[in-house]
Amino acid sequence: MTSGLSKTLNRFTTFSQEITALESLRKERRSRIKKYPSLSVLVATIRPDDLSSLLSQLLQQSLPAFELRLGLHGIELSALHKKQISALNRRKVKTFIQKFDAENTLGTVLSALAAGTNCEFIAKMDDDDYYGPEHLRDLLDAAIDTDAEVVGRAMNYIYLEPLQVTLRKFGRGSMQTVEHYSDWICGGTILAKRASAQEAGWFGDGKSAVDQFLLSGVTNNGGKIWRTFGAGYIYRRGFTPHTYVTNYSKYLNNVNEKVVGLWPHQIFGEHR
Repeated sequence: MTSGLSKTLNRFTTFSQEITALESLRKERRSRIKKYPSLSVLVATIRPDDLSSLLSQLLQQSLPAFELRLGLHGIELSALHKKQISALNRRKVKTFIQKFDAENTLGTVLSALAAGTNCEFIAKMDDDDYYGPEHLRDLLDAAIDTDAEVVGRAMNYIYLEPLQVTLRKFGRGSMQTVEHYSDWICGGTILAKRASAQEAGWFGDGKSAVDQFLLSGVTNNGGKIWRTFGAGYIYRRGFTPHTYVTNYSKYLNNVNEKVVGLWPHQIFGEHR
């Protein structure tokens, strides 16, 4: 069952209307769910400060149960990281830690983490983005509702760190429409059936384009990708992205709204 909202939401949809539609859809989907499938969250990190932020966000997730597969890509855990992981363990989020030399590629790290799981679903989260407390649960809601092999979010909210501004881009272009099948979703929001991801070759072994590797593999195998609401996720572009050089001007075109700092709404959680 799919929502049909893609036909009623467009570039004229206000933020308030967007949130109302999302909350209504969330309530409808969850009313039919009796039990959530098992989920492994995959995190590959080379940035200690950003890891601290993401661990805090994971602690706030509303999904009752999941596990964390943490890949340390040439870094060590700090005292704060260990404290946060202990808090996750107390919250019944079991954490598995694997260390990788800096020479390993991002694809190799993520694929190794994924191969070590045995849950029904895997979810990739990026340490430099921002996730609201309903993020993981929303994705599983959509996966259960649509039965798609992969679910992820639209790029509706973008934080440009050098400018200290969050952009809202909704219902415009190929990346901002929601609640429909697509061949593209934000890479930091990929949630996939484990079996489908494995058949696709996980995330490959490349230095970059690891998200596209998985998405292309799934579609080439006949699988479907569902793109849900971007609200609850903020894609961050920082000063020195490690995967590619960013042209900020492309994000500033066709903006619906913008605010100084991070978008202030509970759907995005608290990020300080």
